[in-house]
Amino acid sequence: MSTTQQNFKQYFFILRILHLSMMVAVIVFGLVVHFVLIPAPDFKPNENGPLFVNITAAYLAIAVGVSYWLFGLRVQAAKQQTSLSDKLNTYRSASIIRFALIEGAALVAVVFYMLTGNTVLLGIAGIGLVILALQHPNPVKLKMDLELSPSDLARLEDDSDRVVQLPLVRKF
Repeated sequence: MSTTQQNFKQYFFILRILHLSMMVAVIVFGLVVHFVLIPAPDFKPNENGPLFVNITAAYLAIAVGVSYWLFGLRVQAAKQQTSLSDKLNTYRSASIIRFALIEGAALVAVVFYMLTGNTVLLGIAGIGLVILALQHPNPVKLKMDLELSPSDLARLEDDSDRVVQLPLVRKF
């Protein structure tokens, strides 16, 4: 199986791009729903708006709690690994899980807004977006979360050292 190798700057650039793309997806979907779909002349707001608000707020709270819990479990598993590449790959997957859970809750809020027309749901989506923005990847936080050894920290600072190996599924 073929692999690709990345230095720490490349690894972190990709992690930031993943985070940014998840944020942009919520923003674009929310804008399209608000400015394109809701003003349609045949749109009739749903009278179950308060029910959707309560469900969405609870779902966002649960998604944030679960995302933090799963992230913590995955980071603990990453600390137990011996290879720096394995630690970084596990940290990336933990971050993606955390981002995806929060993004999913924000997208659900936008979908419920689309169904009901209740603007409070857009506010809940905005809160989810802010929470997602606060999860922006930071190299210092990564180093503290993984409690890396001085030798691993030195490897991260060396731009010529390929610290992450990723398997390629298929090369076209």
